[in-house]
Amino acid sequence: MKSWQAFEQRHSDRVTWRDFICDADALGLILVSGPDARDFLQNQVSSDIGLIDETRTQLSSYSTPKGRMVGIFRIIQVSNGYLLLTTRAMVLPLLERLFHFIVRSDVRLADASDYFARMALVTDRADWLEDDRLPADPGSVLQTDSVISLQVEPLGDQRRFLFLCLNPEEAIALWQHYGQGVQAASFDAWRLSEIRAGIPSIYPQTSEAFVLQMANLQALGGVSFNKGCYPGQEIVARMQYLGKLKRRMFLAEIDTHRLPEPGDELVLAGRGDADGSGTVVDAVFDAAGLCHCLYVGQIERAEAGTLQLIDQPEAEIRNQELPYPAPA
Repeated sequence: MKSWQAFEQRHSDRVTWRDFICDADALGLILVSGPDARDFLQNQVSSDIGLIDETRTQLSSYSTPKGRMVGIFRIIQVSNGYLLLTTRAMVLPLLERLFHFIVRSDVRLADASDYFARMALVTDRADWLEDDRLPADPGSVLQTDSVISLQVEPLGDQRRFLFLCLNPEEAIALWQHYGQGVQAASFDAWRLSEIRAGIPSIYPQTSEAFVLQMANLQALGGVSFNKGCYPGQEIVARMQYLGKLKRRMFLAEIDTHRLPEPGDELVLAGRGDADGSGTVVDAVFDAAGLCHCLYVGQIERAEAGTLQLIDQPEAEIRNQELPYPAPA
């Protein structure tokens, strides 16, 4: 067992999930390399690849021609191409889709998950603000020969970091250094921070369930409306400029002892059958046992508080304010 995982297991019962470090092996990596890697990705993903370099990362997505998102990921430019950081369960489905579009491009795709140890850190420690091993601001990336560090969207006064380590000894050293100042947690602590930051994840159960605007990607910088074509671009543009957004993603707290799963349905209160009112994006319990959830719902019904889980009608759903302006 990896030493940082053993430490996590010994101390996870003390976790408050505010300042913490955790193993992030539940995230996976796709490497896109080759001379045509940049142009290939520019023609496949929703964001503008031209806006990133080895010091900046961005949120992005890949969709079907009908505009339904297959997956969401963070893109990191590296010396030999690009890394797509996503949920581990979506690595192979995304690879299978992307392989179909290589055609004559000089591009190589690979599952790079096993080449990196992955860790997450969340902290509001002021004395780490000047730590030169931590990227300075959200969206920034630091790279050495063996470690890629990125700072992602903040959560209030907490800064959130991800580390990708090629060298196991380097990973252990980072864990031991930052683990002295924060608590060790399970990966659910990171999932909770993503949910509370309003960052959607896609799982096999929700792949192709949403158009990217439904998951608030336009509010998170995960789409460019000025770049050229990519799969689903016509649907996305039509919704942006000609349509009315009828569904968006909401942050909620739910009083329940049974955790909702990605893909679980929400319905209009009083209805016993599925009516397409909403879908759970992700949910996790905090250390006190409260369920935090992201769900995509019909805006009028969600804002009126008339939705309920189809299989837990008694569970109260309380919408919370997102940490960014809700898409209009």
